[in-house]
Amino acid sequence: MALLLSACAGLPGYPAATSTPVAQLVAGIDCQAPNLNSNWMVFPEGVPTQTDLTATHPDAPEPGTVPADFEPVAAHVCTFKGSVVDDQGRWAAVTVETRGGDFGPLLSALALPSDQAGFNQACTADMEFVPELWLENATGEAMRAAWPRTACGKTKRATWTALDQLELTDTVKLPLVLEVTRPALDAGCVMSAGTPEQSLQFGATGLQTYTTTGEVGEDLLPVPVPPAEILSYDGVDGASACFYTVDPVTEPEPGELRDSEGMEFSDNLLESMLTLQFGTFESATTLRADAAALLAAAASALPAPACTADLTRFAVLWLERAGTRLDSPIQVELDGCQRLFVPASEALVPAPALLAVLIG
Repeated sequence: MALLLSACAGLPGYPAATSTPVAQLVAGIDCQAPNLNSNWMVFPEGVPTQTDLTATHPDAPEPGTVPADFEPVAAHVCTFKGSVVDDQGRWAAVTVETRGGDFGPLLSALALPSDQAGFNQACTADMEFVPELWLENATGEAMRAAWPRTACGKTKRATWTALDQLELTDTVKLPLVLEVTRPALDAGCVMSAGTPEQSLQFGATGLQTYTTTGEVGEDLLPVPVPPAEILSYDGVDGASACFYTVDPVTEPEPGELRDSEGMEFSDNLLESMLTLQFGTFESATTLRADAAALLAAAASALPAPACTADLTRFAVLWLERAGTRLDSPIQVELDGCQRLFVPASEALVPAPALLAVLIG
């Protein structure tokens, strides 16, 4: 439900506007600065520097008002969405639109002050995703512009209208962080997958986390795979294997887990969440036809004995029949208990020949 905006701002007793500092000039625009995308995308922690291009850029200056003697010849609008695919894989990207023309209306719009919220300010309950706006002059100097805001913190329409009046001269997508490596992309593997043990807890073949495609508002969250009926693997004639290394479990510090009001969560309440384990993509391969044939008997394997051995590596096997990939994969522990998991079943004993093929 949307709430009506109140008209408190500008009334007696309520300051009508807030001031914004003058923007700092820098040597060129930078839509790949690491401090620009933190509110738009969620990236895995510990991303190697060589796959995080933002780590090689300095932070962008704080946004501000246009200096009095600054004469822009180009406006650059940076929107953090989309992706770029190259030899390394699929990258989260920033889309940069360059616009030119008469900057009079835009400069007037950016000169408007931001309104200050009044007492008991009521606003619509929606989130506005605002792109970064850079202005560039003829010598290549650039500034990060502040968007004038309403009393509710939303951008004033005058800036959008002025930008729309400018001519779009160029659009380019720039890579930010590598989401899916080329080997994983080619093999159809996700970069992070739940360990096989979780299929016993959730009645499915684990949980898998999918990296964001770069669309606005998309987060890295565990996505439960819905329970599946036991499939028939008769006629399986091919399979691809995605290999994962189990991530270490990080225990939260005491008192670290609190709700929005500062109340600590119960250890029992979060016990299942804290014991979830995931694996990070390591490599992939295609199984030979004779190895894939071993999977046909997977669903009829013997139940595995109880086991609590530590797991460090596992494989997710995507079976194919007549060139079509089956929806539900098989998971195999490559060390530890060395069990096999199929959808809607208990832990099973994999064929020794299959283990030998997967372990190498």
